[in-house]
Amino acid sequence: MTGKGGELRGIIPRGFEQIFYGIELKPDVQFLVRVSYLEIYNEEIYDLLATNPTNNKLQMRENSETGCYVKDLQSLVVKSIEEMQEI
Repeated sequence: MTGKGGELRGIIPRGFEQIFYGIELKPDVQFLVRVSYLEIYNEEIYDLLATNPTNNKLQMRENSETGCYVKDLQSLVVKSIEEMQEI
């Protein structure tokens, strides 16, 4: 998912690049970017930003207006690729 850097970087850093590249193309528009990280393992959902992710099983929910979401999943506001990578 993360890769080894450079040309061997994974889908996560490439996704970050695409998000911020798209934002750079619209300098007259304000964006709010939030990042969250989750893992699905053995049909269990874990919040990787939690203090102890393995003891923090989450549940998938559905809202008729907004669609599917993970209840209580943490998210943080970020302003750059570097900030996303640090998290």
